[in-house]
Amino acid sequence: MAALRFTLRQFEIFAAIARTGSTSGAAADVSISQSAASAALSDLELTLGLQLFDRVSKKLVLNESGRALNVRAMTLLEAARAISQDFDGPNPSSHFKIAASSTVGNYLVPDLLANYLRIHPCARVDIQIGNTSEVLRAITDFKADVGVVEGPSNVPGLVLTHWRDDELIVVAAPHHPLTLRQFPPHVPLDLATLRDATWLVREEGSGTRDAVQSALLPHLGPLKCPLVLGSSEAIRRAVVLGVGISCLSRLLVAEELRTGALVELCTDLPAISRPFHIVVHHERAMNSTFQRFFGPA
Repeated sequence: MAALRFTLRQFEIFAAIARTGSTSGAAADVSISQSAASAALSDLELTLGLQLFDRVSKKLVLNESGRALNVRAMTLLEAARAISQDFDGPNPSSHFKIAASSTVGNYLVPDLLANYLRIHPCARVDIQIGNTSEVLRAITDFKADVGVVEGPSNVPGLVLTHWRDDELIVVAAPHHPLTLRQFPPHVPLDLATLRDATWLVREEGSGTRDAVQSALLPHLGPLKCPLVLGSSEAIRRAVVLGVGISCLSRLLVAEELRTGALVELCTDLPAISRPFHIVVHHERAMNSTFQRFFGPA
């Protein structure tokens, strides 16, 4: 690509000469000396190989070439001023892309987005939601600027920063047999009972699936014929309908727990949590824009 032979400053001085009709007027307008304004005009005309002004009664008047250039120069200068306004000051514009795994993307990112746009109303944020593997691939392929995933990752070239923790709980419908077996309340379900239950789980590659397997496997062993559904929302709905039980984020089922559509089962399992990590490519720093969006851990 050929290097540009002129600058915005030259166009700014040219436009000021066109507006004031003299190099002295332009110099005062853009706060430079008259000799600097004259030199800038001479350099621009020499670079373009065109005379841009006619001298009429001691005034510089745009000729045909000058009028044609003035239209384009004003467009460039207006665009430059808009960029300056957007990116200077306390509320700069920004445009970045976030890839988020499903729980974070559906239940945390919308609140973060609303808060961010209240402070930075000119910003544009594109959000892609997928499972953890898809998020990591988007960051690796530079299809997203920053990601949020559930659990750790050992994908080369990515940098993960712990953001916050998420509590996972075992839930069932209020009419499910295991819910009814808990009475009187808070009698924990033993591991053998849980081992024989019908579990609903996410697909391979899901951060939730990995976290649940890591938490349950040491205590229950491999789950017997688990039912695999492709989204946490589908699992939540199936659990509400009594299809089986599941281990889901408390964020995901907060409303159902509040209304009684789901019940948190009391079990002999230890407390289960998983970390949420912010992930960037190692060639892209965790910059201040991302820090403002995600806020403190």
